[in-house]
Amino acid sequence: MDESVFLGRNISIAYRMANRFYDRVLAPWGIGYGQQFFLLRIHEHQGISMYDLARMGLYDKGTVTRAVQKLEELGYVRSEADGHDRRVRRLYATEAAEPVVREASAARVRWNEMLTRGMTPEEAETAKDLVSRIADNALLALEQEEKENNGI
Repeated sequence: MDESVFLGRNISIAYRMANRFYDRVLAPWGIGYGQQFFLLRIHEHQGISMYDLARMGLYDKGTVTRAVQKLEELGYVRSEADGHDRRVRRLYATEAAEPVVREASAARVRWNEMLTRGMTPEEAETAKDLVSRIADNALLALEQEEKENNGI
């Protein structure tokens, strides 16, 4: 079968191109694709916990920890112990993060425009909906597979 008909191949290509785009655009600020999601979510949800940040993006704790540490080292994020549970760290975007957040947000808009170039607004909306359904199906399929493999 022709390799180009496999959805996974095309999703992988789009993902890798997004990585390259964000890495290039955000390089002047010392971050790339791997950190922009976390910085934007922290900026939007000041005081979010690392646990909630991981759940929001379906990331494992190690990935979140590494990204947050890099953002802290760069001065874009600060963490504080929760007032009620000292084991919980609350995350806040700093003032130094503001220009980075503006650039990352603008880059997201540009990337979406590039991805939907040549599409009607209706086609772009349909594409967004279909990709969302694909992501939901991928999550459900993996959860089902894990249940079956773990005898649950």
